[in-house]
Amino acid sequence: MVTRRRIPLAPEQKAHYAAALRALTDAGIEFLVGGGFALFLHLRQWRATKDLDLFVRAGDVRAALACLSAAGFVCELIDPAWLAKAGRGGAPVDLIFCSYNGLFPVDETWFESRHRGDLLGVPVRLVAPEEMILSKSFVAARDRFDGSDIAWLIREHGRRLDWDRIERGMRDHGQVLLWQLVHSLYVFPSVREVVPQELLSRLIAQFEARISSPESRGACRGPMLDPLSYQVALERAGEPDPRPREDLVIVSDAASGDEPAGAEVT
Repeated sequence: MVTRRRIPLAPEQKAHYAAALRALTDAGIEFLVGGGFALFLHLRQWRATKDLDLFVRAGDVRAALACLSAAGFVCELIDPAWLAKAGRGGAPVDLIFCSYNGLFPVDETWFESRHRGDLLGVPVRLVAPEEMILSKSFVAARDRFDGSDIAWLIREHGRRLDWDRIERGMRDHGQVLLWQLVHSLYVFPSVREVVPQELLSRLIAQFEARISSPESRGACRGPMLDPLSYQVALERAGEPDPRPREDLVIVSDAASGDEPAGAEVT
C-alpha cells in the first residue's frame, strides 16, 4: 500500500530513527539515506519498509557502529562485505556499504549527490536516483523485487537523470538495465519520453550480441540477482559464485578489543 505525504510509523519508532540520524550527524559521520525513506523524500509517497537504510563508506562503518552503540543501539556487523545492523526499541537500522552482490561499493561518487531533505526533523542527504536505480536493478529475489521502485523513480525523475552515469555504472551488465527499462516502459508507457532512445538502441544491440556469443552458454549468473534461488545451480555444476564480493570491513582484529563498544562481530 502506498501512502502519500506522511510516514505512517508509531511516534516511538520515529523517535528512535531520528535519534540514530542525529547521533551520526552530531558525530560528523557522513551517510546517505536510502531505501523506503529515500523513496518517500524523492517521490513524496510512502512505500512500506521494515527498516531505515543508511549508506556509509566502508571506512566509516566502525565509527558509525560505535556512535550508534553509544546512543543505545544494539549493533552487529552482519556481513563484512556489505552490511551492518543497529536497532533500538523496534527501530532497525541497516548500515550498507556495498550492494550485496559486490558490484556497487559506496564511494566518494555517491556523496556527490545534491539531493537533500528533512527526515523526521533532521536535515539529511539522500542516495541519488541514479545510484538507487543501479543497486535496485539487482534486487530481484523470489521474495523481493525492486523493479517497481525503479519504475517510479524513472517516471518522476527521468528527465533529470544522468543516464550516462547509469549506463557506465552498469559496466558489462547492460542486460539487467535493459530488463528494468522494459519493465518500466510496460508499467508506465509515458516514460518512453524520458528514456533516451539511443540508450535503448545500444542496450538492445549489446543484448543481441551477447546472446549469440559463446559466453551466453557459460556459468550461471543467477546469484547476482538472488543469492538463494540459484545456489543449487552452482553446487550442481561446481561453479564459482559470480558475485565479485570481498570483505570491505576488516574483522581480524576483533579479538584484540578493537571493535566498537556494543558491536558484535560475526
